[in-house]
Amino acid sequence: MKTKWFLFFLIIFTLSFILYSFFSFDKEVHFKVGILMAGEERNEKYNGLKSGLEDLGYDLNQFDFIVKSADNTISLEKKIKELLETDLNLIVTLGGIETTELKREMERRGENVPVVFAGVAAPMEMGIINDYQKPGGNFTGINNYHTSLSGKRLELLCELIPSIERVLIFYDPDVVVSKLSLQKIEEAADVLSITLKLFDITNPNYKKEIENTTRENDAILILPSFRIESLTGEITALSYNYHIPVMGIYENEVKAGYTASYGTSFFEQGYQSARFVSSVLQGNSPSQIPIELPDTVRFLINREVVEDLNISIDANLINIAEFINQVERDEKK
Repeated sequence: MKTKWFLFFLIIFTLSFILYSFFSFDKEVHFKVGILMAGEERNEKYNGLKSGLEDLGYDLNQFDFIVKSADNTISLEKKIKELLETDLNLIVTLGGIETTELKREMERRGENVPVVFAGVAAPMEMGIINDYQKPGGNFTGINNYHTSLSGKRLELLCELIPSIERVLIFYDPDVVVSKLSLQKIEEAADVLSITLKLFDITNPNYKKEIENTTRENDAILILPSFRIESLTGEITALSYNYHIPVMGIYENEVKAGYTASYGTSFFEQGYQSARFVSSVLQGNSPSQIPIELPDTVRFLINREVVEDLNISIDANLINIAEFINQVERDEKK
């Protein structure tokens, strides 16, 4: 009798072990994640996302990343349609234009795939979410705060270089965030009593206009826009041609030749977004995942550019800034 019971339990144990092994190893959890970006400049967000997932304990072999990168709005529409025709667990958007265009197409199609945005300025004001604590719908992610920081950017620029008399503002009228940021800039300029000169970068003659109007003690400040991000090389060349300091947003811009920046980096936004991706993959609804502000905001100065342009900076700001040297720069003209 005891032998029969022993054999019975032995068979049960063996079958349990075989089933466990089958489901644990042959049926590994695998995720298909769409990545939508407007231009290769946002690749650092993608790198940050992967690094963040690894630090959360994921094996990247668990993921199939379907990456769609667009060079312009027409190409972006095509990439969005390609993604939405793929069976995905979720989509990660790497900027504002990607997120708004995806939302528009999803609403048109009645799609409900979860979406994590890895850094969007003013997502509620842009109509992407309903509320910062309870976003509602299919979208959640990081408010990179770049619209709200625009006024502070102008303030830091004027404090950093006290000789500035006029600031040339590069904005994109086709981008909602750029227009919202311009309002913040104009409010700050009134308080600072600083003169602004606006340049629409969608105007093909904007560089010619700069040539005709630039004068001593000018500076350039850029506003958020995927188009302006793609002009980093051109703006760096303008800076050196006319000896004009430039205040940017991202770390990569300072490394490429801007004088300074104030904001959160592409990599850091991607890294932080990994938490949202993990939460969604664990079964949480984007509608209930609160929007986060950036984990880090940095004030960066390129020491080499300061020296090259012979800029006198305020010593009092040195203690709150990080100095970095240029890693790559377009050829001076």
